[in-house]
Amino acid sequence: MCELLKKIYDEVLVYEKDIVNRNKNVDKTVKEWLKPYQKILSDHDYNEFSEMIFSVVSMAEQTGFENGVRFAVKMLYSLLND
Repeated sequence: MCELLKKIYDEVLVYEKDIVNRNKNVDKTVKEWLKPYQKILSDHDYNEFSEMIFSVVSMAEQTGFENGVRFAVKMLYSLLND
């Protein structure tokens, strides 16, 4: 199931207009949070730090999607079996 959810997320969901807009807002917020570090880190260190942060954010978005789908399926199953 995890692979199916990943495929849905990677190939379908991320192209939905509202998801694209939310991701742009998240990217904008993360860039704002990173600004102070750009002044104190070398370009190389800043780029590595930035990539790490964006990787964590991406992983959190995907995990949130998977958890949300699992919760929705469990809730639907529970409602249908009552």
